[in-house]
Amino acid sequence: MFAWWGRTVYRYRYIVIGVMVALCLGGGVFGMSLGKHVTQSGYYDEGSQSVKASVLGDQVYGRDRTSHIVATFTAPAGKTVDDPAWRDKVVDELNKFKDDHPDQVVGWAGWLALSNPADAPPLIKGMATEDKKHTFVSIPLKGNDDDTILNNYKAIAPDLQKLDGGTVELAGLEPIANALTGTIATDQRRMEVLALPLVTVVLFLVFGGAVAAGLPAIVGGLSIAGALGLLRFAAIFGPVHFFAQPVVSLIGLGIAIDYGLFVVSRFREEIAEGYDTEAAVRRTVMTAGRTVTFSAVLIIASSASLLVLPQGFVHSLVYAIFAAVGLAALLSITLLPACLGILGRHVDALGVRTALRVPFLRNWKVSRVYLEWLAERLQKTKTREEVEAGFWGKLVNFVMKRPLAFAIPIAVGMILLVIPLGNLSFGGMSEKYLPPNNSVRLAQEHFDKLFPGYRTEQLTVVIKSNNGSKVTDQQVADIRNRLAPISGFTDKSWQERPCPTIAGNPCVNGPNGTTQPNAPNNGDPSRQRRRAGGGVSAQDLLRREGRL
Repeated sequence: MFAWWGRTVYRYRYIVIGVMVALCLGGGVFGMSLGKHVTQSGYYDEGSQSVKASVLGDQVYGRDRTSHIVATFTAPAGKTVDDPAWRDKVVDELNKFKDDHPDQVVGWAGWLALSNPADAPPLIKGMATEDKKHTFVSIPLKGNDDDTILNNYKAIAPDLQKLDGGTVELAGLEPIANALTGTIATDQRRMEVLALPLVTVVLFLVFGGAVAAGLPAIVGGLSIAGALGLLRFAAIFGPVHFFAQPVVSLIGLGIAIDYGLFVVSRFREEIAEGYDTEAAVRRTVMTAGRTVTFSAVLIIASSASLLVLPQGFVHSLVYAIFAAVGLAALLSITLLPACLGILGRHVDALGVRTALRVPFLRNWKVSRVYLEWLAERLQKTKTREEVEAGFWGKLVNFVMKRPLAFAIPIAVGMILLVIPLGNLSFGGMSEKYLPPNNSVRLAQEHFDKLFPGYRTEQLTVVIKSNNGSKVTDQQVADIRNRLAPISGFTDKSWQERPCPTIAGNPCVNGPNGTTQPNAPNNGDPSRQRRRAGGGVSAQDLLRREGRL
């Protein structure tokens, strides 16, 4: 089959090149808009009890938006946050900001929103530091899914950063998510711009010629372009996670260049053996092409096992691997052999010896001797016998004669490398993923230092009645007693979330514009309690005061 494929690719080499290049470039153009269609969701098992409980809690109590944006304000030098002039200015700016973005912002809540901070409960007083140099506000955003909320943040971020003369520090979930995705996108573009030229230089040192070095790099670039187009097409029918994009760039480029090395090296060996171009292409596809194909099949098959995981973002990563590896293999057994069929022995063109055409380099003895030596080392196309007689062939023979002497130390070294995995700690999205000097990470760390009791690390317990009757206080107390012995709970507070007035909410309106699920005559069969590890929700407290 591979012999027939090699003959077919050679016979229709110009058509093969035209079709594959057009498809990949077209896919690249189509995939340029992929960034607008990726999702930030998919980290959780939609069928898990925790997700079902979260959905139920959101339906009854409304989505918890406390940690969307946390804006930390610092009073000017010589003043405090309770300075009337400064406070009125910031409050006016916040109110104007809310009015200017009615489609994105729910409101804002904080110590600054209180009409009489002196009479506020201790937990609300804690939203300003003891020296009154700093305070923070919570800014919840509109939206019922992660992507909408993040897009709303992106829309308001420029105006948000102008508050208090641009000195406001923005932390919270959405600034971190925006900074993280932005950092990854910037690094990805930097990698794509720098990787191809650097890899081409390395390949030049491997092959000794610019033409041979450029072929794997071209395959890598086309693989990335085509794979992004495939992901954009997949986004029409289902969610594609943001992290699928860097997977395509990293794996697609590496695998494509690796496969290109196989094919080009094998073709040069066949030419050195004396075969004509057509026979060399056919034999290359029969050998290196088979290796590339089975390698791609093994990678795709092993990656497919990840599809058993329920998380949606894992599925997106698998699809990205399918697209990148599959397209790299396809280009390596179609486009690349077709190009080699056209180049023939000119595959070694523009090599080191080309520099000898420059009079200065040719006439100066030192440069001439060096270039001739370098060309002999790099540019000469070697037969299989010459390869086996070279460094790599001698190394393989040396290792094969002493298998245990090499296998045992390598196995021990690999085991030692695995040991640190015992301390591996998994977690969700965090500012720790950002560079140490990133402004959002610095803002989050500063907030955690100033207000350690308000970092959102809460565990929500949703209690639902099985028979439709109201959950009683005794049932809540029983569940609390069962949960208390579990390790990890550090806060003794056990607070019920207030229930905001939303369309279709079965809760009964309570005082100050809020609703309490445990209010008299309330038949709501579900209740939500928080056992906190980092403090009580500031937004919920302010809702009770009627300030949000």
